[in-house]
Amino acid sequence: MAGTKRSAEDGPSTRASKVAKTDKESPSSKGKKGGAKKGPKAIPTAAFKSKALPLHVNLTHTPPSLSDGDTIPVSQSDPGHLGSVTLVAKSFKTGSYGWTGSKRLNIELLNPEGGDKEKVSVMLTINATVMGSKNADDGDKEADEAEEKEEDAEEDAAEE
Repeated sequence: MAGTKRSAEDGPSTRASKVAKTDKESPSSKGKKGGAKKGPKAIPTAAFKSKALPLHVNLTHTPPSLSDGDTIPVSQSDPGHLGSVTLVAKSFKTGSYGWTGSKRLNIELLNPEGGDKEKVSVMLTINATVMGSKNADDGDKEADEAEEKEEDAEEDAAEE
C-alpha cells in the first residue's frame, strides 16, 4: 500500500486532521511546561523589614578590583567613581518586598574627537525584589501602606 494516504475519519481532509493522535492520559502531557522553579518560601513582610539591613551600591566607570583590606573610601581610590546609592527595605505596591533607592547624578560624557566634556543629569533608581515575596504572608498592612506613601512622597520630592 505504498503511496496511499490515510484519510481523516470525520470531516474534510486537512493537514491538521492528519496529525498523529496522542493519548491524552500520557504522563508527558501532565504538569506544567517550562515553569519557573520554586525556591524556598519567603518570610513574612514584617519579619523581612525588621531583619533587612540597607544595601549600598557604588556606581563607577572602572571595573571592580579586589582590595587588600584597605579602608580607603571608594571615591578616593577609584578615579571613575560616579556616586553611591543606599537601598532601603520597602514593601512595593505589587505586594512584594525588597530594597529600593534612587539618586540624582551628574555624569560627564567625553567627546572622542576633542577634549570637550559634557555633563548630563541622570536619575538612577534601583529596585531589588526578593524572589517569591509577592506570595509571602503580610505583616502589618496599615503600617506598610503608611510607610509606602511616605517613601513615595520622598521619591517625588527627589525627582523635582
